[in-house]
Amino acid sequence: MKFVSLLREAGRDIMSGTARFTLFSQVLILLIGGLVFVDALATARLVASAEAFRASGAATEILVAEGLVDGAACEALAGLPGVAASGALRSSERKIVIATIPDAPIPTYEISPAFAAVVSDPDSDPGTGEGILIPEDLARTVGVVAGESVVTDSGSVQIASVYRYPSDGRRAGFGYAILTPTNSTRPFDECWATAWPQIPNLRSLLLASMLPSTGTSSEKPTVAQLNSALGASFDGNAAFAGRLTRFATPLSATIALCLGFVSVRIRRLQQTSALHAGVSRGDLLALNLLEGGAWSAPAAVIGVALASVAAWMIGRDDQLALFEMFAGIPLAGMAGALIGVAVGSMTMSEKQLFRYFKDR
Repeated sequence: MKFVSLLREAGRDIMSGTARFTLFSQVLILLIGGLVFVDALATARLVASAEAFRASGAATEILVAEGLVDGAACEALAGLPGVAASGALRSSERKIVIATIPDAPIPTYEISPAFAAVVSDPDSDPGTGEGILIPEDLARTVGVVAGESVVTDSGSVQIASVYRYPSDGRRAGFGYAILTPTNSTRPFDECWATAWPQIPNLRSLLLASMLPSTGTSSEKPTVAQLNSALGASFDGNAAFAGRLTRFATPLSATIALCLGFVSVRIRRLQQTSALHAGVSRGDLLALNLLEGGAWSAPAAVIGVALASVAAWMIGRDDQLALFEMFAGIPLAGMAGALIGVAVGSMTMSEKQLFRYFKDR
């Protein structure tokens, strides 16, 4: 049969309802749409968990070595693969008094210039202006925002940045404090570094930022998490690989294959009659594939559209990777349906015509 004749015959089967176009298309749409939805939901939960871990400060490690931290070496860690931000800090005996709250002197810490990136929101600009850094709660109490000035006991001071430091398990002391950037080369007391995704040798890198010890300090250097409330680590790769919906793509292909096979087998009398009438097996296969493609294609298109929406809603920098993963579900479904149709077509035998006729 010519291709045009096959198209015409497939169109007649679809329009007459013989191919059960609506039934199989709707079933496949529900299957693919449901699998895309549950996989997107599972992935969104993992992404949210990862973002919560990072935002809580759990990915930040702190080296405490009083008077032994090289500020330049500490800041240089941010240039290493995997280290998102690093900066040094030392305590100050001076407390700053803000004019609007004179009875509550505020502890002060001196920080290296890059330290602002460590305490700032990962998705926000840590600010490049000169001035002090204050936590949100203090800024709210004083009634100021970044870029404004605040009157202190030593005059008006510019606020370069406002950082979040909630009481969510983080190390105490910085939710009510003032951080003052300094270019002094004097040794610092601490080195903070954030690595995301986490790297196993971050603690070793932090220890490498220390100056040679003079032997006068009685306390040994320690390295600890800024916030250990959510655990010591977050293995996103293992969690993603172990999610229950990882089988969504092969499941889509398998169920769709069965659906395609059934779509042919329920018309076995018509199929074997066509063979008996002289239709070649190749023409019958081509006709069934055209009809199978007609009802599986809409499901695939809708599934790909859902995949793009899910990737856009969940992803940030990895939207393309998410889209490719989600789009694999509907594409596998369509491929499975066509394979099922092909298998069903190839199992048809003219010899079974009279048995099918008697069993109808």
